[in-house]
Amino acid sequence: MSVLFRIAVPADDTTDPQAVITARQLAAFRRYLRSEGDRIGIALIEPDEYIGDSFEARVCPLALAAVTAQFNHDPAVISVVEEAQFRGRRIAVHHDEADAAITMRVALTSDCGLELDLAYGNAYALLEALEIEAESVGDIALDTLRIRLSDPSTPARASVRRVDHYLPRLERLLASAPDLDDARLVWA
Repeated sequence: MSVLFRIAVPADDTTDPQAVITARQLAAFRRYLRSEGDRIGIALIEPDEYIGDSFEARVCPLALAAVTAQFNHDPAVISVVEEAQFRGRRIAVHHDEADAAITMRVALTSDCGLELDLAYGNAYALLEALEIEAESVGDIALDTLRIRLSDPSTPARASVRRVDHYLPRLERLLASAPDLDDARLVWA
């Protein structure tokens, strides 16, 4: 089990657009992502080695029209991809075996994949180093987190807990956050 640290914004609480796609469209989309990833030299599918019932894909480096062409420019797909690109997020594709539907929506993870996905022990140790109560679910205002990261005693506490190597990654995640007063670091 793990704890995912990510930036949350108020738009995460709204109903994102969702599109239902076919298996053929999904297969074409996978081929397109692999070929474009090879062309531009970055992995666009997560995880790339095995795609099960659910996966995430990067769409921000790609042209909206080129991505949606794989779906015959379906307006629902255009809405999902456009929203993901606007918010700097990945798209999530999920195949529900119960009703055989394949859906696409905006993912909660950033396009660049800066989130920290830590094992429980490391996550709790990082939270303790930041002087945050070690709970498996929580959030903190970004300004408060910036203050805690700038505290000179934080790296020492992190070093004692052997999680000091996560601090630069946490700072990069924080730097990627939009300049919204309502943006927060959340973990679950």
